[in-house]
Order: sequence, then C-alpha cells, then structure tokens
Amino acid sequence: MPKRPQRARILDETGRLKSLPAGEDQFISQGTGHGMLVLGLGPEPGLLAELLPETGVSWLEAPQFTQQMGKQWRAAIPSGWRELTPQEAMDQLASGERGLLYTPAPRLFPSFWSPVLAAASLPSPPEETSREVWMPAREDGLLVREMADAFTQAGYEVRLLDPAALPRRLPALLRERAPELFFSINFLGLDSLGETHHLLRRAGTSVAAWCVDNPFHLLSSLRASFWRDLLLCVTDDWFASPLLDHGAGQVLHLPLAAWPNMFENLDSAPNQGVDGRLAFVGRSSFPDKKGFFAGVRLPLDDWTAAQEKIARGNRPDFGWWAEKLNTGQLWPGRQARNPGYGAEESGRAWRAACLRAAAGETPLTVFGDTGWRDVLPEDTDFRGPVDYYGPLAAIYAQAQAVLGCTSPLLPSGLTQRHFDVWAAGGLLLSDATPGLSLFPDELTREISFAHPGRIGGMFQRFEHRPVERADLIRAWRELILAEHTYAHRAATVLDCLGG
Repeated sequence: MPKRPQRARILDETGRLKSLPAGEDQFISQGTGHGMLVLGLGPEPGLLAELLPETGVSWLEAPQFTQQMGKQWRAAIPSGWRELTPQEAMDQLASGERGLLYTPAPRLFPSFWSPVLAAASLPSPPEETSREVWMPAREDGLLVREMADAFTQAGYEVRLLDPAALPRRLPALLRERAPELFFSINFLGLDSLGETHHLLRRAGTSVAAWCVDNPFHLLSSLRASFWRDLLLCVTDDWFASPLLDHGAGQVLHLPLAAWPNMFENLDSAPNQGVDGRLAFVGRSSFPDKKGFFAGVRLPLDDWTAAQEKIARGNRPDFGWWAEKLNTGQLWPGRQARNPGYGAEESGRAWRAACLRAAAGETPLTVFGDTGWRDVLPEDTDFRGPVDYYGPLAAIYAQAQAVLGCTSPLLPSGLTQRHFDVWAAGGLLLSDATPGLSLFPDELTREISFAHPGRIGGMFQRFEHRPVERADLIRAWRELILAEHTYAHRAATVLDCLGG
C-alpha cells in the first residue's frame, strides 16, 4: 500500500502546528479582471509555475509564511513574477484584478489576509458613514431591546442584523451605506478570523464588542487577534489589566444597567405570591456548560482548597483559579477555560451555600431550574424559571427582599439584579463582590454580606424596620435611574468613540 504524501507543516498565527494542503484544487479564482494576482502561493509554488505564465503574474504572501518555508521554497517562484506589498495588492483587488487565492491562507494568518480580502469584497467603501448603529442580533437576544432603545434615545437609527446571514449579506449592505458603529454583544456577528471586523473597518465603521460574560471565555473561541483593534467593553473592570497585558488596544468598563421601560405599570401587576419572602432568581449553570468545559478537570487538592475558602465566606474567583492552576497566557487557545471551570464550579457551590443558609432562617422562594433541588431542603418553596421580560419585575417589587449572589467567573462583576431590583422598587441583599465599588459605600454597606450566615439577620433587620427599608430603596432607585440606565451606557460608548 503506497504511503500517503507527507505534507509540509508550519505554525499558524496562534502558534498551532498546521499541515499545508497542496494541489491545484486548493486554489480558487476571484474576480474577472485582467492580469493575475496570486494570494498565497501554498507549499508548492513550482506547481503554480506550471499552470501560470512566466510573466504578468504578481503575488502576495504572509511574511510569517515565507519565513517558515525557507530558501528552496522561494527559489521555486518564477523570477518574472512580481512580489507586492499588502497595500499594492489591496489596490489591485479594489481595481478589479483577478485573484487566485490559496484557500487555507486566511485560516493560517487571518490578521494578514483579512484586510486584503476585504478590499476584494468591498472595492469602493462609502465616502461617509450614516448615523446608524448596526447590531448583529435577534430582537429577543441578550440586552438587544435595552441597547437598541438606548442608541435610539441618543439619536441613532438602529438596525438589527441576522447573525447567521451576516457573512453573506454584509458586503452588499456596506456597498449601500455604512453605519457609524457596529455594536456586538459577546462577539455575536464577529467571525473567529476577524473577516467581518476588517470589512467594517474598510467601510469606515467603528466596531465595539461588549463582553457581558467572562472576556477570556469569549476570546477562547477566536482564532485571530483582531479583537485587539476594536473597542473592547467589559462589565467587570477586573479584566482591564489582563486584557491590556494580552495586547488589547482599548478597554472600556461598561457595567450592566437598568432599562426603565421594564418597570412601568408595576402597581397593576398580578400578585406573584412572594409577599414577606426572600426571593432568589437564577440558573444553576450556564447553557451548554458540559460542552464548553469538555475535557477540563480540576485537581482534587485545589478543589478542596476552594471549598475551604467558600466555607470561610470567600469566593475562589477566576483570578484565584488562574494562579492556582498556573494557567499563564489566557489567549490564544482555550486554556482560559481551565480556571473558568474552577470559577464556575466555585460559583455553584457559593450560591448553594447562600441558599442553604437563607433557607434555614428566612421564608425562601427560589425561581430557577431543577438543578437547585439537589442543594435545597425538600420543603423549600421551589418554582420554575421565570421570563425575564414577564413577571420578574413584579417579583422584585413584591418580595420582602431579593437575594443576589454573584459569579466568581467575574471577580468584580455585578449582575442584572444589582440594577433591576432597585429600579423595580425592591430590596436587594447582595454578597460583598468588589464590583459594589461602582456605588456609594454608604448604600452598599447596608445591603451586602461577606458570609452566607449573615443573610438571615439582614433579612430580619429590614423586616422589622420598614421605614429604614423604604428610605434605602428610595435612595438606591434614585441613584440607578440617575446614573445607571442603558441610556447612560450607550452614551459612554459613543463618547469613547467620539460620536
């Protein structure tokens, strides 16, 4: 049986070893103009020399590719062919010259090739951008209604784009007009190689990505460094320093906020049956947790140390786990998921400890998935998940208090409850996350607990001091509506971009 031919191998942009497919079928033709521009020569330039003329051919190759292929590879390039700079290649593509693309090239070195290919997809960018914000999202997506309304209030026309159809439709859309801002939530609509980003930048559009979740979890799915060039917004400012250390050019702290529209007509809302009770609303884990953390295991000694910290009232967060596991660089690659799994498991244990402590001393009602049943007493008032845009605001407003437990995946993060509960006119009891420093100390020290064992006492204190409770709610609500709505967050983004 004949041996399979051994392919040349090189390190790609992220340092991973990749085989180089060879053969005529690895090239595709682009455009119908005169001449020939070869975009990526592949591992066998001699093959192209047999197929193309000895003169009249120009070519472009990524420097990282040529450096690894050596002298023999370069000697196989016909001397009559002209090597171009990236800008010269982009100018020729924009003028309609026919190109011949080595198809693996954009996946090997996307930061080099994506700007070049953008010139082929968008030969003539619009001269001006329109006063629009494009959001790749469906209407029922995460924070879409809130931010669309906020940008509209700022005087922008907002256009929602189907993320699934975006790669196919975007070039044609940009030939019609380009928006001032492309605003992505959790990198939705931005492909892993950065081709969408470079196409938008060629059109003159500013691009911002709001990392509502752990940024390094989101980056673990990206295969190119384009994220370093856009406005990177984070809900947790703990990540600003490590992101800058990993090459981010601009990081903006953009916390969650409240959407006042959600809290209209609460006086006439149906009774939710939580009067005089402590309410907890939340999931026991995030969707597809098992698949996301496939193959990740925690050392037993480290997990034991984490449980001991939780018993003392501390949260083993993402930073603690990264240090404990000696993670090192968090990108490129998926190594950030190792400390992420530790933080996620710690968060579940932390929330379980808080719920158990609350269940022993307060009339507790839990809204969430069945994953909580394993950690709660059998007689706990357990109800199923609740629609965020449905009765949730009424639950916040009608409960005696709402329990807020933050995730160690965001070491200094806040949850939506830190804004919504107060905006609804409710009372929040929160763990003492460092993220509370966003608010005045005289307000946070009244409602935060450092140990789960304090939850019951705090609940009873406000139960017996209704005037103090009402005054605190009023002060918090005024602060949230005056400084922490999604309209404020949109204004922050636009100010940062000079819009």
